This record gives sequence, structure tokens and C-alpha cells, in this order.
Amino acid sequence: MGRTRLTPSSSFIQELTSMPGGELIEKCVACGVCTASCAVASGSQYNPRQVMQKILVGARERVLESEQPWLCKTCHLCEDTCQYGVKLADVFKVVRKLAIREGIVPIAFQQAAQTILTDGWLMKEAYSDFIADERKELGLSSRLSQNKRYTRDVKSKYFDTGG
Repeated sequence: MGRTRLTPSSSFIQELTSMPGGELIEKCVACGVCTASCAVASGSQYNPRQVMQKILVGARERVLESEQPWLCKTCHLCEDTCQYGVKLADVFKVVRKLAIREGIVPIAFQQAAQTILTDGWLMKEAYSDFIADERKELGLSSRLSQNKRYTRDVKSKYFDTGG
């Protein structure tokens, strides 16, 4: 007797699968292998399986308002272990793009983006003489500067045009 596979259907899934990166959502069976292989999940409250479960049941507002999709670090470890070929990092990128379009970005991520746009990198405040000395000892430049072109391109792509 073969397994019957349920294909989730909701307007939220249709919306996500119509966007580049969301095409494989319906292959997910929420088995949890993604969470077991996730480096972020092992040391935090992040749970990719739970995010996918909410997507699969069509809980659009709960997913878009959650910080969970923003915690994916796009390391792709989950994709290496997913037996169905679901690309969670791509799915979560699509969810984040949709959230950005709707103006739903967690405050911590807004602040991080603003810091990058202002300083050119996230760790400017943490850079110290000690780190500069360590970099010199390793033969690296102790002068770190903002990549203005990259910052301009990010600002243009994601913040000036509404993404």
C-alpha cells in the first residue's frame, strides 16, 4: 500500500510558489530533518520546521510577522539533508521579500540594516586597537573601510525602490 501524499493548498502557498525561490515549497513534508541539521537551530529558538508548517497550513500573517524566517543564515545545511530537495534558504528569502514589500521587518533587522547602510558594516563599534594589532600580526590590513559601492547598491536595490 503506497503512501498518500497530501498537497497543501492555500492562497499563501500559491503566492510564495509563484515567486522565484518558492517553487519547491509543496514538496516539504515537515519531517524536521531541516531543524536537526540547522546550525542556528541547535543553539537557539529558531525552528525551520515550524516555519514550514505554518507556511504549509497557510498561516500568512503569522509567518510574515514572525522573526523566524529572518533567522535563517542561508548556510544551506538543511538543503544538503532534505530528502525532498526543498531549498529552505530560498523559501525564507521569498518570505522575507514579501514581508519587506508589506513593511513587516522586525526592528532588530531594521536596525542592523541601518547600521550597515550608515557604517558600511555591522561591527564598526566592536572594532578596536586590539583587533587592528591582531590583523597586523596576521599580515592583514588594519585599515578596514566601508565598501561604498556595495552599500550604495544594497540601498538602491532594497531600500530606495521598495525591493
